[in-house]
Amino acid sequence: MIDASALSKAFGARSLFSDVSLRIDKGDRLALVGRNGSGKTTLLKILAGEENPDNGDVRGRRDSAVGYLPQEIALESEEHLIIFVENVAGELKSIQLELEVIHERLAAGEEDAALVAQSGNLQSRFEALGGYRLRSRAQQILSGLGFVEEDFAKPLSNFSGGWRMRALLARILLTEPDVILLDEPTNHLDIVTLEWLENFINSSRAGFLIVSHDVSFLDRVVNGVFALELGGAVRSKGNYTKYVSEREERLRLRQAEYERRQRKRAEEERFIERFRAKNTKAKQVQSRIKKLERDEPIVAPMEDSFTAPAIRFPQPERSGKDVVKVKGVEAGYGDLTVFSSLDFTLHRGEKVAFIGPNGAGKSTLLKTMAGEVSPRAGEVRYGHNVSIGYFSQHQMELLNPKRTVLEEVLALPGYRSEGEARSILGGFLFTGDDVEKRVSVLSGGEKSRLVMALLLTQPGNLLLLDEPTNHLDIDACETLKKALLAYEGTVAVITHDRDLINRVATRVVYVEDGVSTEYIGNYDDYLRAKARLEAGEEELEAAQKRVHKGKEARREAAKAREEFAKRTKELRKKVEKYEGDLATREDRKAEIESLLADPDIYSDPVKGRELGRERQCIMDELEIVTSMWEEAALELEELELSFKEEMARG
Repeated sequence: MIDASALSKAFGARSLFSDVSLRIDKGDRLALVGRNGSGKTTLLKILAGEENPDNGDVRGRRDSAVGYLPQEIALESEEHLIIFVENVAGELKSIQLELEVIHERLAAGEEDAALVAQSGNLQSRFEALGGYRLRSRAQQILSGLGFVEEDFAKPLSNFSGGWRMRALLARILLTEPDVILLDEPTNHLDIVTLEWLENFINSSRAGFLIVSHDVSFLDRVVNGVFALELGGAVRSKGNYTKYVSEREERLRLRQAEYERRQRKRAEEERFIERFRAKNTKAKQVQSRIKKLERDEPIVAPMEDSFTAPAIRFPQPERSGKDVVKVKGVEAGYGDLTVFSSLDFTLHRGEKVAFIGPNGAGKSTLLKTMAGEVSPRAGEVRYGHNVSIGYFSQHQMELLNPKRTVLEEVLALPGYRSEGEARSILGGFLFTGDDVEKRVSVLSGGEKSRLVMALLLTQPGNLLLLDEPTNHLDIDACETLKKALLAYEGTVAVITHDRDLINRVATRVVYVEDGVSTEYIGNYDDYLRAKARLEAGEEELEAAQKRVHKGKEARREAAKAREEFAKRTKELRKKVEKYEGDLATREDRKAEIESLLADPDIYSDPVKGRELGRERQCIMDELEIVTSMWEEAALELEELELSFKEEMARG
């Protein structure tokens, strides 16, 4: 249990928060939310005992075990992973070391009844504390967080920063502390481990206080919200979505009360002005003047929804229908092959989300499409008029630490005035003196916003985004999602933010073991399709077992597939014909646009008008053929889905 009262903290003249009181008991699973710079991370550090408040105190830490996962760590250790995780087990580890010494002495032939008795007592204590389950529990937690058995004996120094963060999280979870403080725990997790962590938190008896930008994660695990709002700290029951609804209702009521008081004051002031000169109303006028003087000043309600960057992607130039074609691509690093013979196509206007476990090749695929990794085999072919905007966490490391935020923007190719640069940065919460900050002193969230601002100054019609929401706060994530929804170009995004996938994605690609599996729709559609597929596979397997020796079932399935192919042959031809027609017209349209850009055409107005009429005709045809293609493709997709369900039922 943690009981904090009247906490205040300021840095220089800037107050982060004041008079904050918070109690965390076992079973509490609280989201800690607040606008950018409200002091969420600082409050966690104070509760963890890593920083002192200016005023107030924190009770309960000495009587309760507290686990704290910071947002960033500098963790160096040559211990094997499994040993590093187990070493936090306190008394258990001490007993284990004592037993090892005693067993060595006994094995060396030392005969001592007291030594044998001490060994028995220590073993009983070790068993009572769950010592014999320590290794299995550590392995279970590490596996849940994405480590494989081969990793357990590797030195911690062999792992990247993200995996070291997972190791520290495993160490905290193994201790089963009374209270666990987590600062952006989802930043380094993939969707698989994220779901495991959700189940762990929901089944744990500990109290949790969690800072996270992942709305879906918070909605799945928290049973309360502690918010650092402009008007003071607020605690509410329920998940994050419920809190947002209540916050908006509070603001609505305050706004309504503000407007009512404004109207009432205006009425009083009109009465005073109207009857000020009349002797018969003098007493009433003076009474109302005194009343207005006594009334508290009417202050407009402050917006409790937190300030978010005004991210706006300029609408891009139109690209060809096929934006990127990845054909037979093999990619890897050194002796490691990440994927081989990979085929993938991005179409204009699509918003594709890549998901799957860490290390599956998602980032490599994105880098290959961005041209940052050259394929060992195969090719990456870009469509007509494609320009790329690429965002990755690695780009944060490429920022020049000696430059200021403003200098980073001004250093980009292409002239920009200081006013234009400040305007761009203002949309990402860099205002006033913030633009003069050195990159070296920026937080992870500030660096992420700066990289996103740099991307915005050079937008393309193909955005390749690798975990763009990491290090952003909730409202910055919300604004990014809205911007991506409004963006008319093509998007390929790696993310574990399921809310982003659900709201933005038109297609989900699951990548694992160098193989990609595609699902139409968003994350919920992916889950439903996956469940149907798994259920269908189970039903098909059961049906095959019921057929004598399975051969007849295979023959029937092959016959059914052949009949289905015949039945849909004409429809497939129609879809292929429309696709060919669209490609032909797209190519001719691009050719005409190239001709129209030729200065020689200006001297031949007749030819220019002819080309203009032909271009308009082609655009009309493209609209008609696209509609026909969509109708035919949808019909074929529905027939294929129905056939798969029939096959699954046997």
